[in-house]
Amino acid sequence: MITLEECAAFAALETNELFTGAVLTAKHRSLLSSYLFNLKRGPISVRKMIVADIRMAIDLGASKHAADLILVLRMYLSKHLEGRIQRPSARRHVGYRTCRLDRDYRAICISGR
Repeated sequence: MITLEECAAFAALETNELFTGAVLTAKHRSLLSSYLFNLKRGPISVRKMIVADIRMAIDLGASKHAADLILVLRMYLSKHLEGRIQRPSARRHVGYRTCRLDRDYRAICISGR
């Protein structure tokens, strides 16, 4: 199963915004299935919908509903890893270039490793 830190990172939430120790109920599974109908839009779109609904519930002060949606998000990300946020891959630094000007103000560049 997906870890709490991975779930928070995939959803672009802080770890303290997630709830743990909760039991999944039929209500949670029902909420998840309602989001899964939108998979034709893509797994990333579904994650964005769930996160948007979480934020809206928090803004409205519906903390219990927000907690339910966070569990739904965790269930979703544990089964649909392709819905996670894609982090840009780290570019490999292959070398450096040192440049200086000669007497005629022309650039002289030296490649290094």
